[in-house]
Formats: sequence, structure tokens, C-alpha cells
Amino acid sequence: MILAYHRINPWYENDALTVRPEDFERQIKYLQKKGYKFVSLKEYIAIKTEKGQRQHKICCFTFDDGFADNLWFAAPILEKYKIPAVIFIAVMFIGIKQVLPRYKDTEKDRFLRWEEVKKMADSGILFGSHALTHPRLTQIDDSQAYNEIIKSKEIIKEKIGKEAEYFCYPFGDINQNIISLVKKAGYKAAVLTYKKNIPENLFTLRRTGIYGKNNFFIYRIKIWRTYLREKKSGLSLD
Repeated sequence: MILAYHRINPWYENDALTVRPEDFERQIKYLQKKGYKFVSLKEYIAIKTEKGQRQHKICCFTFDDGFADNLWFAAPILEKYKIPAVIFIAVMFIGIKQVLPRYKDTEKDRFLRWEEVKKMADSGILFGSHALTHPRLTQIDDSQAYNEIIKSKEIIKEKIGKEAEYFCYPFGDINQNIISLVKKAGYKAAVLTYKKNIPENLFTLRRTGIYGKNNFFIYRIKIWRTYLREKKSGLSLD
């Protein structure tokens, strides 16, 4: 399974995007206890697409948007448990002074800076694209959508010297045309938070969203349901 997070920090009790560090670590320990193997997105895809493969207890960690607390709180925990991860950054958010309207603190709630992205990339964290400005791609014209998809990839390569191989659809907003544009831009795969009516393939990799509003009981149910779903389904190479 692929898990999707946004923020890890100790400051917000009731923010849907925020999981507290102690809860994040507890969730990791639970997965360890259940026998999950933590793998990179590249390894996850390789295992899922291998013919006859029956490994269902594999887990990949992803983070959306590129909040600075991914560096301050998530990265040390990931390093402690030797967990690879992908952070999908909305490229034009990186280094800006503004914070999202739901937040107020210009330091605690800021996004990563490019020097921090570079530092994390050099330490082994993988960075993918969450587009340039996090738009609903199906609601803008094709040329704008393609610019969001391809330009973000180019900027990441320019800034950190590493290829952005994976894409994350903002808001999980997709159609076949957007998927085609992502393929055209040269990404190897793309992810979105699980939607029941979308068949899974390399460009619609399903993720399970983990949110601050999910207590530990709900978290365990989500993991169990994802395990059962993945046990029944295969991954198409189409």
C-alpha cells in the first residue's frame, strides 16, 4: 500500500492535514508489528508489477505539498526507522513567504525552501511533482495543464539536480486526457488518493490518505481495508 500524508508536527490537534509526531511513530510501529516491509516507490512498483508476485505487506510513504515540517519532524522519524519516502512538491509554493489561508504562522506553517529540498534530496528523500501551483488540472485548458505538469518537472531537476520521476495529481483530479499529459511529460508513474471508480495502473496508483482526524482505531481500520483491497486487486501496466 501507499500511504499519503501532508504535515507532521506537534502544534495542531484538530487540523486534518496534520499528524502529530508521536502518532506518526505509533503508526509506523503498528505497521512493523503487522509485518509490513517499507519500500521506495520504485521498489513498490517493481514488486506490484512483477508477474506472479504475491507480496501484499509492502508499504510506501508519500507526503503532499512540501511543508517545512516534513524536514523538521517527519524526516528524523523516517531516518530512525530507515523508511524511504517521496515528497510531492507544489513547485511554486517552495520558498514563498505566504502560508495557506487555514494557517497563520509564517515560520511554523511555511513550505520548504529550495536549499532544504536539496538537502533532503541529498540525504535520500525522493521528490516528485505536485504540479506548479496545485490547480485542478481538469478545470484548466490543455496547454495550461501541460505547463503545470512539465514545467514543474523541469524546475525540480534544475533546482536539485535530480529527476522528478513521479507525479501526484492535485486534489486527485484526473481524467484520461490529464493522464495522457502526465505520460507525455515523461513521468514513470503517478499517484492519487484512492477512488473506488478508477482502475489502478502505473498512472493511477492508489494511496490511502492518513489525516489528523483519524484516531488510532480509524487508522487501523484504514490499513486493514487497504490490505484487503490490495489482496484482491492487481496492478495493470496499461
